[in-house]
Amino acid sequence: MASFITGETPWQGGRINDFIMCVRADNPSPMTYVGSNTWIVANPEAVKYGNKRCIVIDPSPEGDQTQRILDTCEKEGLEVSVIFLTHDHHDHTAGAQELARLTGAEIYGPKKEMGADTPGGVFEVDHCLEEGLLYPYEGSPIFEVYKLPGHSSDSMGLLLAEQQAIFTGDVVFRHGPTVVFYPDGNLADYMASLDLLEDLVKLNKVRIVCPGHGYVIDNPLRAIEATRQHRVERLDQVKVALAKGVPAEANALFDAVYEGVDENLRWASLRSIEAQLVYLGLSSEKKHCE
Repeated sequence: MASFITGETPWQGGRINDFIMCVRADNPSPMTYVGSNTWIVANPEAVKYGNKRCIVIDPSPEGDQTQRILDTCEKEGLEVSVIFLTHDHHDHTAGAQELARLTGAEIYGPKKEMGADTPGGVFEVDHCLEEGLLYPYEGSPIFEVYKLPGHSSDSMGLLLAEQQAIFTGDVVFRHGPTVVFYPDGNLADYMASLDLLEDLVKLNKVRIVCPGHGYVIDNPLRAIEATRQHRVERLDQVKVALAKGVPAEANALFDAVYEGVDENLRWASLRSIEAQLVYLGLSSEKKHCE
């Protein structure tokens, strides 16, 4: 049985290979783990011949993290040209407007209007991400874009084909499960996204996963199977609780099933429980808002 990898020294970020660097934000929390990962991607051959442009993925939060990104790019001799956003949650988007304003970078996102839950409010991206090949500027690395809904309806995967590395936002982690953010997130979609990600690994298109939080996943099949197994086990636990007479209501099921889960994560767990009830053909009357 696959399992998550826990108890590791906290992830610090840094250079992954010639193409990829991670700038880890200093925003640890029950939801962001040790902090949000911002990824910097550049084509080393293009840089060698004077093309210093780079791509920044999921810059967040603003302020100190924006300065870390700029400092890292300056140290590496890079200039921010493009910003990619994997999905519309503030811990992945909050620094996008600030970074774009300071650098002139164009923003690519999964939908036209983003940032409703960020301090800067709603903003429009310059380009909408669409499935297929993406080559944002001359000399840029080439990406394959995939829809990976479930955690959120707009979650995308950005596959850097030459490095067999995919940037997945909050789809899968090395250290533990993600949240299915009902009502925007959907469990059936999420399970299908895990299947797609698994297929990409088995087709040798993906060797490493660069997540939104925590360590690079260098054994994707293990992480995918651990995540799928966790979801199936939670569904089974919910079924057992319902059979014992626990009401089909998120708070009641949290108390019955989620023993040992940090109370600070109750609100997020309620989202996943709602998604499980929908997946099982049931529904809870109570809806939960951020």
